[in-house]
Amino acid sequence: MTFEEVKKAFFRYDGSLFAMAREEKEAYESYKLLNIPEEMAEAWKQELFFSLWEQLKESGSSELFNRMCNLSENRHSRENLLILKEALYKVNYTNPKVNAYICEAILGRKDLSERSGMIFLAYDLGEYEMAKELLQFIWKLATVQTSDKNVKSRLDRIIKKSYLISSKINYPTFPA
Repeated sequence: MTFEEVKKAFFRYDGSLFAMAREEKEAYESYKLLNIPEEMAEAWKQELFFSLWEQLKESGSSELFNRMCNLSENRHSRENLLILKEALYKVNYTNPKVNAYICEAILGRKDLSERSGMIFLAYDLGEYEMAKELLQFIWKLATVQTSDKNVKSRLDRIIKKSYLISSKINYPTFPA
């Protein structure tokens, strides 16, 4: 495979070498043979992040937002965080399932000890007010009514996790 073909495969798998190795072994082997430096892989991830942001502005896709969050998870980039915050207002919140999906991305899907998600990213970057704003944003998304028992259960877990995070970031004024 050519350099450009490997880059396209890298983009298809959102920079996940695990997914590439599992789904497209030839692309993964070519990636390894080309000995792509870590700095280049990080630059590709950032390029993909900006590309997804441009697409999200047009489509409002919650899936694009989630992919952007995943790409930003280990970067600790203030620029990415600010774009993600803006992106929250571009997402089409078409139903409670989308609300839950976005809340989970903001809160982080890992254990609290991992400090994943946008709230901990904001807090760890010193953006304390933004962390509080994100908690308030989640509260609005998670307190919608739904007859879907699975979504209701997810929203209830989101609210519980929100309370736990609010105590970890010393935000005692989170709504009761």
